[in-house]
Amino acid sequence: MLTSTLLLSLSLTQTSIAGYALKDAYTPSNFFNSFNFFTGDDPTQGTVKFVDQNTAQSAGLISANGSSVKFGVEHSNPAPNGRMSVRLESKQSYDQGLIIADIAHMPGSICGTWPAFWTVGPDWPMNGEIDIIEGVNSEATNSMTLHTRAGCKLSSAPAAANANQKFTGSIKTSNCDVNAAGQGMNVGCGIGTRDTMTYGDGFNNEGGGVYATEWTGEAIRVFHFVRSNIPADILAGTPDPTTWGAPLALFTGCDFDSYVKNQTIVFDTTFCGQWAGSKDVWQADAVCSKKAATCEDYVKNNPADFAGAYWDVNSVKVYQQNGGFIGSAPAAPKPSTTSTMSYTQGIPPAMTPSTMLTMTAPVGPAGAVQSVRTVTVEMTTTMTMTVDSPGAGVGAGTGIPSPLQSMIPTTATAPLSNPQATPSHPGNNGRPLDVSDFPGEGRPGGVPGPAKAKRDGAYERHFLMKHRRRALGGHGHVH
Repeated sequence: MLTSTLLLSLSLTQTSIAGYALKDAYTPSNFFNSFNFFTGDDPTQGTVKFVDQNTAQSAGLISANGSSVKFGVEHSNPAPNGRMSVRLESKQSYDQGLIIADIAHMPGSICGTWPAFWTVGPDWPMNGEIDIIEGVNSEATNSMTLHTRAGCKLSSAPAAANANQKFTGSIKTSNCDVNAAGQGMNVGCGIGTRDTMTYGDGFNNEGGGVYATEWTGEAIRVFHFVRSNIPADILAGTPDPTTWGAPLALFTGCDFDSYVKNQTIVFDTTFCGQWAGSKDVWQADAVCSKKAATCEDYVKNNPADFAGAYWDVNSVKVYQQNGGFIGSAPAAPKPSTTSTMSYTQGIPPAMTPSTMLTMTAPVGPAGAVQSVRTVTVEMTTTMTMTVDSPGAGVGAGTGIPSPLQSMIPTTATAPLSNPQATPSHPGNNGRPLDVSDFPGEGRPGGVPGPAKAKRDGAYERHFLMKHRRRALGGHGHVH
């Protein structure tokens, strides 16, 4: 069956060849306004007092300039009731994607500290937790961990990890269940590394670097790059994880669509608590155990030692799948005539000229006269749609899938009944085209009738829906 080629020059956010489009960028201009300042009791029972934004500002714990934001801890006075710090939780939450954090400095390998960069879902542990950067006391290397409800286990046993999985770290514990027998409470499934440039003082000595966490339904990968070796595609804003080599950590073996959901991004620095302040952990640390009898005593009475317990973050960017490939269909026959229609109301602010997208759909029923129609949409200060007219016998009701009928006038001279910033014409009942015209994925609406049911297999419905949805400002999987 012949196909129709639809070329859309649509307004998408910056898109990589790997299929990731920028969703959110947390930068100095919007960073603190994009996070909530947690002020409750520390869930880990730390020797800490988390403060609100105004208090943090007054105490000099947070600052921003044109290139980065800094947030640290109080380091001038004794703290008998817990040392002041901040815990930042993003106002937005995410389901899957690629989180790229460019960090110039993290809290150093300082006794008593427990810094972390992580994500967490509501109703913990039902919706999971991903610990991207985490460590305690004088540790020199990073620990990456998943925490879930019962039923999620890594696919490789610790001894066989590197033989069967392509990542550079090593599995420390393989059961992600926070209540798993034999692992200790809240341990989860952890992957460690011997690379001292991944955490604390070693990370800072390299000028910081980038942590990139790719999260899909099948796997969670954590990549680390030192400042001098950040991939060019990350710097260009077009990340392609398939070109980065082996990750530092790779978690597989669970249905992460089920176990890790609605994740909020978190930065915090706490003190002592259930891990750093554990008697066994403190005494086992050859550096820290010499400084004080307990973690709590040390944190309360040695303020100057915590001057280096701060984060300096250049940006955190969240990318999400754009819903399909970027490519080209075979060249189509040239149609006979051309008509151009302009929309003078302008286009949504997010829409600017961008990548040319191509998809295909069948035209006409089997045995009918076949033809090709091409639509090019150009985004400038106004939207111009150029329609190459089809041949005789091809139009509404002759096999063109309903979404295409809604977008393309049945003749080259069909008037626009309701000009808007999105395509509209009588075949669309005089209203602007929107995502309801693309049925599926649980969205209501769409064109009624049998066309809403099964469609010809050659029609790449998923491709069109995804790209059109983003062109109209949809939020993908974001909640």
